[in-house]
Amino acid sequence: MFDVQRTAVKQSQQLFKQGLATQRTVDTMALTGLKGQESLQRQQLELAQAATHGYVNTTAALFPSDEPADAHRTIDETFAQLKTTHAEFYDAIEQELERDVDSATELSGEFVDVLDEQTEQLLEMSHSIEDQTVENVDELSEQLREQLEQTQELQDELEDQLERQTGDVADLLERQAEQVEQFQQQLEEQAEEVTQQLQSQQQVEAHTKIDTDAEHTLESIEGIDAETRDQLSDAGISTIDDLVRADAETVSEAAEVSTSDAEEWIEQAEA
Repeated sequence: MFDVQRTAVKQSQQLFKQGLATQRTVDTMALTGLKGQESLQRQQLELAQAATHGYVNTTAALFPSDEPADAHRTIDETFAQLKTTHAEFYDAIEQELERDVDSATELSGEFVDVLDEQTEQLLEMSHSIEDQTVENVDELSEQLREQLEQTQELQDELEDQLERQTGDVADLLERQAEQVEQFQQQLEEQAEEVTQQLQSQQQVEAHTKIDTDAEHTLESIEGIDAETRDQLSDAGISTIDDLVRADAETVSEAAEVSTSDAEEWIEQAEA
């Protein structure tokens, strides 16, 4: 990758030289044509600068360090100097083209010298970054090997722990299954006891239940009309026995009557 980038820089250098050589042979170039050539070479400088920045960015993305910032600054400074020299060169050509072609040739030679010098600096910088990159790769490879070893050790430990925990979980599940079975048996026994109790209670209630014939209903209580019977029934008081077991406050609140009326009804029921 570094070799490809350096080759691109050298090719750009040769393109500039070829352009300058062509320029020196065209003594009668019109000013408009000269400006077009200047614009083209200016674009080549911009492209070369952008390509060099891209090359440094690619390297920095792979192996971050503090050097890319310095490299970008050096590139900008180098190309700024090239652009300045380039502009001065063409300005001088435009002024001296008709009077002294030799001056243009001398300036183009100076530009080539500056171009060679700056290109050499770029290539040296490329070699420096390459050396640093290779060193970083070696360090990173060593770190990766160490991390892989640590990961393998951790994985072995986790597998051992998992194996032990699996055995513990199996024992725990077995104990829990036994507890669940015991609890289920207790529930069945308790359900059977409750069933028996309910059956006994139903038998007792069957013997103690009083038929709700006319003389045992609330119709026999003086002062309790049909609407009041409905209100008392909603409160769970439907028979004489219910009224006897109720207290005056409950009856009063249910029928919306005074406590004294409720007490009188209870006394009639008791009688």
